[in-house]
Amino acid sequence: MTNNVSTPTSVAVIDDHIMVAEMLALTISKESDLRLVGVAGNIADALVLVLKEQPDVVLMDYRLPDGDGIEAVKKILDKLPETRIVMLTGSGSADLLARSIEAGCVGLLSKDRPIDDVLSAVRSAARGELVIRSDEFSSLLGQLRKTPAQKTHLLTARELGVLQMLGRGHSTEVIAEELFISINTVRNHIANILSKLGVHSKLEAVAIAARERLINLVDAD
Repeated sequence: MTNNVSTPTSVAVIDDHIMVAEMLALTISKESDLRLVGVAGNIADALVLVLKEQPDVVLMDYRLPDGDGIEAVKKILDKLPETRIVMLTGSGSADLLARSIEAGCVGLLSKDRPIDDVLSAVRSAARGELVIRSDEFSSLLGQLRKTPAQKTHLLTARELGVLQMLGRGHSTEVIAEELFISINTVRNHIANILSKLGVHSKLEAVAIAARERLINLVDAD
């Protein structure tokens, strides 16, 4: 599941609405930097597709005939934790957003957004960036659960700095460049952050740190 400038980002589309799935698939197929690996319309087929193709990014519909997309997200990330998953939904409720992020999604995108926004979300996710609007992020803060595992006091100054940069939309590569450290070191910092907070996604970690006023974020749509 490697991704660099010479290798197109591989994308899987999971949506049971045939017209939506075909439109997304056709659009993605026309982009030179993206590569469609397949389309599935339910959780069972999605797991087969994703485990076989191991795409960089998965566009996941929330409502599927054999369960919800959040269930599928958990199953995928259990097997392929490096996969970047963007939840597609007709509802932008704070509860759904929180559940998606807690499951490990890198963001949530409403189906009524222009197709260019979807393509932008795929590219951002592939770079390791967070996919969320500032208003959605604000609504997320109060919805995330609080558990004893979220020991924010264990975070080091460097880890908080990495979280702040993630929250401002910086990719892993950009963080490495700005901090003069290797990409693997950044990834290790992120892994330590997730472990200390007991969370599954960078976005959830950023939201928790922001809620606890440990970092200040610059709004970005």
